[in-house]
Amino acid sequence: MDKLAQIAASAVDSRCCVGIENYPDRQYSKTYLITMQDGKEVVAKVPNPNAGPRQLTTASEAHDFLDTPVPKVYAWNSGSQSNPVGAEYIVMQKAPGIQLEHVWAEMEMEDRLAVVKQILRYQKNWTSISFQQYGSLYFADDVGKQNSQDPLYFDEHGTAVKNHRFAVGPSTGRDYYDAGRASVQYNRGPWDSVEDYVTAISNREMTCVNRITRLPKSPITLRGPGTYMTSREKKLKALQTYLTIAKYLLPIDRSMASSCLWHPDLHQENIFVNPENPSEIVAIIDWQSTELAPLFNQLRQPYFLDYEGPPPAQGLERPELPDNYDQLSEASRKKAMSLYQSQALSVTYRMLLNIEAPLLYRTWKYQQTASFDLLLIAQRLFVDGEAQYLASILELENAWSDLPGVVAQGSPPYPFQFSSAERAEIEADAIGAAEGMNLMGSVRDSIGRDLFPEKGLVRPDQYDEAKDALRQIKEQVLDLYAHNEDERKLWEEDWPFDD
Repeated sequence: MDKLAQIAASAVDSRCCVGIENYPDRQYSKTYLITMQDGKEVVAKVPNPNAGPRQLTTASEAHDFLDTPVPKVYAWNSGSQSNPVGAEYIVMQKAPGIQLEHVWAEMEMEDRLAVVKQILRYQKNWTSISFQQYGSLYFADDVGKQNSQDPLYFDEHGTAVKNHRFAVGPSTGRDYYDAGRASVQYNRGPWDSVEDYVTAISNREMTCVNRITRLPKSPITLRGPGTYMTSREKKLKALQTYLTIAKYLLPIDRSMASSCLWHPDLHQENIFVNPENPSEIVAIIDWQSTELAPLFNQLRQPYFLDYEGPPPAQGLERPELPDNYDQLSEASRKKAMSLYQSQALSVTYRMLLNIEAPLLYRTWKYQQTASFDLLLIAQRLFVDGEAQYLASILELENAWSDLPGVVAQGSPPYPFQFSSAERAEIEADAIGAAEGMNLMGSVRDSIGRDLFPEKGLVRPDQYDEAKDALRQIKEQVLDLYAHNEDERKLWEEDWPFDD
């Protein structure tokens, strides 16, 4: 830490550091607030081992982002073996303002809408240029492309633009390193075409299924006798079907497949606003794991617009308050109004897409199709989803001839044949997997969302309480589903919440 503090002080022309404060640990990095003797404050960030590949993770984060307010980078080094700190690091400006999460609940709807409009403006900026390749963005020196003569991207007018300072290199997206994938060698890019990109996803997942010693436990399904039992064979079968049909699932409008940069984690804690005017965004942080990926893979409404409750209609219809709203109790009216406002903001975001960003709206419409669902689910089949995927492939037979990608490529016949026994097994697996997902939902509801380890994480002060609650739930589930010692052993092996 002494070396990191010295580098931070030098980077901002201060004499020395007088204080180091740990920020709450993030899943993929450790972050420190470093205070200098002259009052200057900077943030230092050191990637955790699970953040991604050494050198590439930091190198892909240390640059500016398309007219988006980001903290200024004062110093960085992506070579952990070649710097005094002995680890990769970034020293950057402390983000001005306060995190959106501290004020969102009290903001008026008008101010919330202003934040949504700003985010959409940034998202339009991110898609205003289309990169030549898919992967992640680096300084050219860090990936050995400082002498490349190829264009880096195409601007909004379609003009090829060269920029020798930057280059596209391997993807640092989370799906290329999470769940043990970091330990396996396979093609992480860059890729020249969207076809190469989607094919590489299948090859990545197949390689991990074949080479990683133990399949990962599911974060969304409780698996065991009585629900669903996974296997390498089932995963490979699902991935092979994906590889066969992927080219028919891509959007016909290839502008939706353009390679663009996008912030992967627009939660409230990553957005800083002016405390005097909370509708004004002053910084967006945490660009770690940013990819250059197809727009149809990138587009997502900001996470801070997500909410618990029924989704709004799929179109642009405005939500409505319950017909008996005036007769509800005060507590029920408050709950109904909160849901109404959340739905209204989500629908408003879509309406703004339709009016101000037609390409993004067309892409959102494509994301509502079966074609996109089959592309999306396939990206994590190494971890989960093969039962539902194969069931969707069965259902696809009836809709195959109507898929736009099939029609555009000469209407080839449905490419699969399943025996009666195979169909019965796939259908039974889908029912069992659905029960396992419902069971996981029951566990979440039973112990409460505060204690449930979303993404394997709970607050440190709640760790013992969560562990105890999950231990009790485990015994209840095993008593209900395990009818003998062999079944109990299988449940024990795939239980996702043990240390």
